[in-house]
Amino acid sequence: MLERRLAGEPLAHLTGTREFWSRDFEVGPDVLIARAATETLVEWALERLPQLPAGLVVDAGTGSGAVAVALALECEREIIAIDRHASALRVARRNARHHLPPGRVTFVQGDWLAAFSDRSVALLVSNPPYLAEDDPHLPSLSREPRAALVAGADGLESIRVLAGQASRVLKPGGAMLLEHGFSQGEAVRGLLGVRGCTDVASVRDLAGHERVTGCRVPRSDRTD
Repeated sequence: MLERRLAGEPLAHLTGTREFWSRDFEVGPDVLIARAATETLVEWALERLPQLPAGLVVDAGTGSGAVAVALALECEREIIAIDRHASALRVARRNARHHLPPGRVTFVQGDWLAAFSDRSVALLVSNPPYLAEDDPHLPSLSREPRAALVAGADGLESIRVLAGQASRVLKPGGAMLLEHGFSQGEAVRGLLGVRGCTDVASVRDLAGHERVTGCRVPRSDRTD
């Protein structure tokens, strides 16, 4: 194990687990290792939920399932976790079985939000890829799946896709919360603003960095 660690293998891969939301989650080469900063996404989602209409809670790009499982532990909403990679979903399902009653989270293989019907989602949360193709941190992350890290030349391609698709699936009064890089808050607020969203704002993680940006769909724009 020492030789593997010296060769650059992440400690979480050696132990097979990573703590998130005060629980141990299985991780491995097929999923992104959960970071403490992502708990900011869960915390804000739980704060927002009581103000949102009835409907699905969707974790898009679930990876290890850590965000979806954490939400399911703390609320009674119907939660769907989606990922395009079958290998990641196998890990996510094992994590759900370890922490939750059977069927508490529904796992779906698909490409972002394409599988969801119009105006069916009350809350969309996602920790999508957000590193640029030339990000200097990539060499130190080479043991984690590149598809879970890199999103185009500026790191915002996945967020653009999610913002575009969310305008179709979110219910009136619904909300979207997106994790992003520490310097991307202003850019993400701009992307959501041009989509006609309201209440566009960012929150900071424990390190003081803008880490999650969210918005709501105006209630007056659509009818159920």
